[in-house]
Amino acid sequence: MLSNVRVRIRLMEPIMKPTYFLTGFQGIGMVGYLVVHHLANSLPCRRVGFIEMPREPPYSAYVINPSLLSTPGEIYHCPGQGFTIAMVHWDGEFMSRYAHDYARAVASWVYLNGFSNVIVFGGLDNRLRDSDEAQLRVAVTTAYRDRYPLGNVKLMELNYAMVGPLALLMNEFERLGIPAISILPYAEPFRADPNAAIIAIKFLRELTGVDVDVSRLRELAEAIEREIQEIKESMKRSEGPPHYI
Repeated sequence: MLSNVRVRIRLMEPIMKPTYFLTGFQGIGMVGYLVVHHLANSLPCRRVGFIEMPREPPYSAYVINPSLLSTPGEIYHCPGQGFTIAMVHWDGEFMSRYAHDYARAVASWVYLNGFSNVIVFGGLDNRLRDSDEAQLRVAVTTAYRDRYPLGNVKLMELNYAMVGPLALLMNEFERLGIPAISILPYAEPFRADPNAAIIAIKFLRELTGVDVDVSRLRELAEAIEREIQEIKESMKRSEGPPHYI
């Protein structure tokens, strides 16, 4: 068990041979949360622990498994893939208030448990996308860049900034000398973007060799697109014919 002033990580069983630590949050396009939720739901993972937080959001629901009641913060382990996933199901105002404590507790836990790599998922506002065809950017800690080649992938542009708990985590990993990479596909800034999550998962396969079925995310993307089109058609109908005076 690891605790700081406000946040505590409690495992029900040990994680043997920790390799990849993955996490993401409800930021731009909800990319980070969509990715980790999909991974925990699609791969043979099991819940092995909890992230206990002060004044946690007063919600409880079946989120990952219809027979497993989800708590606000959870740890899932996928032994066949070497993935350990931290997930916060409801953040909002809570994460704004306790994000620093959360980042310190999680980063310290990752460091003390000897994970080889950290992979964090987020999104970049697609309005900032330049004229090239790159679908994503990455941000890496110095320890990651010293250890692994980046290949053709592009780093986040100079003077652009990550924000929120993802940024706080990356700062902690940089200070602790942990190899960490943020996968940041361009995403819709004002709605959930499953297509951006698919791009992130495909890049994850390049990094780890783990293939993940993304058909559910495609179905979600198609459903969102249909809803948007229906809203647009409804707005057109409500405008009615032109009026002349």
